[in-house]
Amino acid sequence: GANVGKGNWREDLSHPRCASQRKAFEQITAELGLNPDLMPVSKTAWYGYCGGAMGPAQFMPATWLGYKSKIAALSGHNPPNPWDPQDAFIAAALLLKNNGGAGGPANEKTAALKYLAGANWQKTAYQFYGNEVMSYALEYQEQIEILQSLASR
Repeated sequence: GANVGKGNWREDLSHPRCASQRKAFEQITAELGLNPDLMPVSKTAWYGYCGGAMGPAQFMPATWLGYKSKIAALSGHNPPNPWDPQDAFIAAALLLKNNGGAGGPANEKTAALKYLAGANWQKTAYQFYGNEVMSYALEYQEQIEILQSLASR
């Protein structure tokens, strides 16, 4: 909950390259009846022009709109809300699957990189992210295995 964004949409979606994201953000908050000035978004990162990622899954607004109908069909929330954990993680699962996240560690790393950088996922500047995600995945898997061993005693 605390890390869903410290940005402000008016500032972090102000660059001209962010116009479509800004319009999508305004549409999403209007459909949900939310005050856009009160909704947390990500700050613009050092490697890009647009902040504005929303909710626990940190979806960019235009990407959210692309998944909106699928999220609604699975969650039963219409419209779905990127700040709602159920909707957010359904969206994340759909995006990771569409990015090739099934099929082992190499595919999982690629999916994580695409989640961050989209079409720029192969750039060297973003590889740190894929490496960090895979490191966390390994740590989580180790904890899962400990819990599974306790459950089978």
